Amino acid sequence: MVFYFKCNDDVGLKKCASLVDKGSIVVFPTDTVYGIGCDPFNDESVLRLYRIKNRPLDKYMPILTNGVDGASALVEITKEAATLIKQFWPGQLTLILKTKKNSLIPKYTFGKTVAIRIPNNQCTIKLINMTRNKLLVGTSANLSSHHPFVDIQELEASNLHGYDALVDDGVLNNSLNAVSTIADLVEVGNPKIIREGLIPRERIFTVLKGL
Repeated sequence: MVFYFKCNDDVGLKKCASLVDKGSIVVFPTDTVYGIGCDPFNDESVLRLYRIKNRPLDKYMPILTNGVDGASALVEITKEAATLIKQFWPGQLTLILKTKKNSLIPKYTFGKTVAIRIPNNQCTIKLINMTRNKLLVGTSANLSSHHPFVDIQELEASNLHGYDALVDDGVLNNSLNAVSTIADLVEVGNPKIIREGLIPRERIFTVLKGL
């Protein structure tokens, strides 16, 4: 049985957040494509998510958070990162940053680095705010190596199965089905674009040149 919720139903979103806290896997909208995730501190849920997506265990999954404070509790915010965060968050830029040494991130979820962003989607932010840990694994809701979805009907007709709940926001405003741009800022002074998505690499490097 899959629980079904709507973005404009705050009572439903609270129930969905409670399911996340209890270990459920949830499909939800973002500002790019539909995502799928769980509580990043629940190892069992994270491992189940890997199985659902048929994703290799050595390919870590990103985290969505509700604010800079949530990000800075997990990762080291460098000067480069702070500059890009100010320019592009909340939004379609995922940053790979060093995990803080005192972070309590589980070993099965993440390694010495974390990919993290604040999505520019009020439904997702509400859901994150209602969860216990104010964090959500935020990978695209598709099988690994398959295309992501912006239309809930296409998602429901896909081969992605095994999730516990679905938050419906209709058709997302992303006609290109484009994902977030991923920038690796682990090595200070040597930023790398790992994946070019909705934010062009030229914009990233233009902003960083102003440092």
